Amino acid sequence: MTSCGSSPIAKQIRSSRLDRLDRLESSLTAALERRKFWALGAFSIAYFAITAVLAWIKLLWNDELFTLYTAQLPTYSDIWSLLASGVEGMPPTFHILTRMFLRVFGVNPVALRLPEILGVWVMSLCLFVIVSRRSSAPYGLIAMMLPMVTHVFYYATEARSYGLVLGFAALSLLCWQSVADERRRLVTLVGLTAALAAALASHYYAVLIFFPLAAGEVTRTIVRRRLDPFVWLAFAVATIPLWVFSPLIQSGRALSATFWAKPRWFAMVSFYQNLLARTASGAIFLFIGILLLLIIYAIVRSYLGVAPKPIAASWIPIDEVIAALGYLALPALAVLLGKVATGVFTDRYAMPAVLGLALIIPWGAYVILDRRATMGIVLAAALFSWFVVKDGIEPASTGHRELEGLHETFGFLEKEAPGQWPLVIASPHLFFQFSHYAPPELASRFVYLVDPAASVRYLKADTAEHGIREFRRWTPMSIQDYRSYVRAHPRFLLYGETGQWAWLLPDLMATGARIQLVAVDGSTRLLLVDAAARSRDGLVDHPGNAPPGSSR
Repeated sequence: MTSCGSSPIAKQIRSSRLDRLDRLESSLTAALERRKFWALGAFSIAYFAITAVLAWIKLLWNDELFTLYTAQLPTYSDIWSLLASGVEGMPPTFHILTRMFLRVFGVNPVALRLPEILGVWVMSLCLFVIVSRRSSAPYGLIAMMLPMVTHVFYYATEARSYGLVLGFAALSLLCWQSVADERRRLVTLVGLTAALAAALASHYYAVLIFFPLAAGEVTRTIVRRRLDPFVWLAFAVATIPLWVFSPLIQSGRALSATFWAKPRWFAMVSFYQNLLARTASGAIFLFIGILLLLIIYAIVRSYLGVAPKPIAASWIPIDEVIAALGYLALPALAVLLGKVATGVFTDRYAMPAVLGLALIIPWGAYVILDRRATMGIVLAAALFSWFVVKDGIEPASTGHRELEGLHETFGFLEKEAPGQWPLVIASPHLFFQFSHYAPPELASRFVYLVDPAASVRYLKADTAEHGIREFRRWTPMSIQDYRSYVRAHPRFLLYGETGQWAWLLPDLMATGARIQLVAVDGSTRLLLVDAAARSRDGLVDHPGNAPPGSSR
C-alpha cells in the first residue's frame, strides 16, 4: 500500500513547489547580478555617511596626534629625522600621504582620517569581487559586510596606517586572483606589485600579508605543475620599501626592549577574541538567527524531499583556500615574528587576518546553504543592519558624550586649578589630547614631565616617554625633564594619578613629596604637590588638608 507522502500526487506537489522555489532563486540571483552596483552604491553611501560622522566627532587620541604632528612638520627631511629617532613605527610615506590629504582638504579630523576611510572601503569592495567570482553576488555582499561588524571597522576612522594596510592587502589578493584567471595579466601583475609595496610603505608589519599569497602561489604551482616566475618577481620587487626604510626599522628596533606591547604566545588566541569583542553581544543573537534559519531551511528541504545540489570540486581553487587559511594564521605568524625578530606585537599588526574570515565564512555558507541566493541576501541584510546600528548610531552618540566630557573637564580645571601654579598632566595620552583640545589660555598652562627611566621602573615601558620627548623640538607644548623641573618648580598642581601610562604620582610618593587633595573630577583627582616639603608617609593628605575653596 502506497503511503500518502510518497504518492504520485504528493511528489507532483513537491516538484511544483520546488520549481517555484528554483524560479524564485534564479530570478533573485539574476536581479542582484544585474543590480549589484546599486547594492555596492547603497553600501558605499551608508559607509561614507557613518565614517564621516564618526571621523568628525570622535576625539583624536595620542597615536593619532602623533600622526597629525608628524605630518605637519616643516619639511620632508624633518619627518625622516623624527622617524630616525625610533619613536614612531610608521614609514615616512604614510605621513607624507597624510600631509597631502591635510593640504588638499584642510586640517580637520575627517581629512586626517580620510586615507584610512578609503582604505577600509577599498578592502570591502575587493572582498565582494573576490568572493562573488567563486560563488555569487549575495555571498560577495556577506564578505563585504563581515569586517564591518568586527573590530576592523574601528581602524576605518583611526588616523594610523592600519586601514590603509587592509585596503592594500585586499587589493593585492584581488590582483593575485586575477593573475590566475588571466584577467588583464600585465595590469594585474603590476597591480599586485604596487599593492604589496604600498602596504609595506604604510606599515612594516604588512610584510605578513606576503605569507598567505606565497602559500597560495606554492599550492597553485603544485596543482598546475608550472611555476609562474612573474608572480614571484612581483613579490620580490614589492619588498623594495623594506630595503629603502631599513635604517628607520633599525632605529625602531633599538627601542624595542622597553616597548609597551611585548609578544605573548596567548595573543594568537586573544587576537580573535578582541577582533569579535566589540559586537559580541550582537553576535549571540546573529548566530542564533543563522542557526534557526539553517534549521528551518533544512526542514523545508527535507519536507520537499530535495537533496543538495552537487557542487563541482573545482568551484573554488585550492590555492585560494590555502591563501584564506594563511590569512587566518597571521596572528600566530605576527607573534612568532615578534618573538624572533622585532620584540613587539599588538593585535593591530595582524589585522589583515580578517580577510581569512571574510573568505572562508561566505564560501562555506555558499556550500552549506546550497548556493541559495535568498539565504545569502538574508544574511547580508542582517549584517548590513547590524553595521548601521552598532557602528553608526551607537558610536555617534558615544562620541558626542566623550566631547562633552572633555569640555566638562576643561571647565573643572579652569575653575579649580589655581592660576599661580603650573598644571602638570600625569598621563602622556591625556597631555597630548588636552593640549590639542583645550582653550589656548588653559592649554598654555599644561606641562608634561618626562623621565624614561622612571617610566621603565614603574610601567616596564618607556615608549610614550621617548615619543613625547621627541616632540619638544617640533611643538609649542611644554614638555620638561622631570628631575630638573621639580628642582626649579617644587610646588605645582598635578591632574591624574596612576594608570597604564602614569608613573609620576608613585614616584613623587616614593620620594616623600607632600601631596594635598585640591578637588575631584569624577574618578580623577587634582592634587597640589610640594616636592620641597616632605610628607611623613608619602601618602596623599586627607581632603581636610586641602586648600580653602576646593571642591571634594
